Amino acid sequence: MTFQQRFAQSDDAAQMMTRAGEALRVDASGASLGALVELLMLRRTADRRIAVADSTPRGRLLRRLLASSRLFVSEGPCGVIHRPAGGNAAADAASNDFAKTFQTQLAAVGVQATAAGRLSAALHELLTNIDEHAGDAVDGLGAFEVLDREAWMVVADSGRGVRAGYAESPLPVKPATAEEALTWAVIENRSRTGDPHRGLGFRSVIQSVRSLDGCVRVRSDSASLELVQVADQPRFLVREQGHLRGFVVSVLLRW
Repeated sequence: MTFQQRFAQSDDAAQMMTRAGEALRVDASGASLGALVELLMLRRTADRRIAVADSTPRGRLLRRLLASSRLFVSEGPCGVIHRPAGGNAAADAASNDFAKTFQTQLAAVGVQATAAGRLSAALHELLTNIDEHAGDAVDGLGAFEVLDREAWMVVADSGRGVRAGYAESPLPVKPATAEEALTWAVIENRSRTGDPHRGLGFRSVIQSVRSLDGCVRVRSDSASLELVQVADQPRFLVREQGHLRGFVVSVLLRW
């Protein structure tokens, strides 16, 4: 199964949302962790109801977190975290525990210690960046799953999205489309502040995952951008998508 195929259910649901009709029911029991989180965010975006059925352990864990007051829960190879808007000392502590637990899980299945540390740091940075980039009063959601010879790490928010972030910036020229906004943010590392020394967060994430045959998908507004490795060279694919409010970053690691 290709990296793109792992998001088939999420892509199909997004396209169906653009059509008139009744409530949409999606069976996500066989979906990847990245697709499952996208489906949850699509449910927050949609004007009509989306029912996401998931009978897997990580699906149950996500529902358990969303229904509780706890910030971070883990079970077996899975962990999920809710980062409340604005952040606070408890949220920062939970984010640290979340990233460290992911690092421990990676090391336990044989990922080299240095690589596990870099990936844990990248996951922590993506999660804490929500406070700065997503807008005011926006919650964040993170999840990881460590399997046999592969792992997922996913971070999402339902904030303003990447194009709106640039639109509200002091930059004299703004991206015209969601696809262009993702290209600026992920490939060209353009900060919305205009500072050439900022906007490098995605560069560190991409550098961290390339050593483990990693693939990255970023989804925001009406576009997605995917990075896959082809003959040791990165290849980017930008696609139009059904609208998703906010931002979702999914990383698949393989070794």
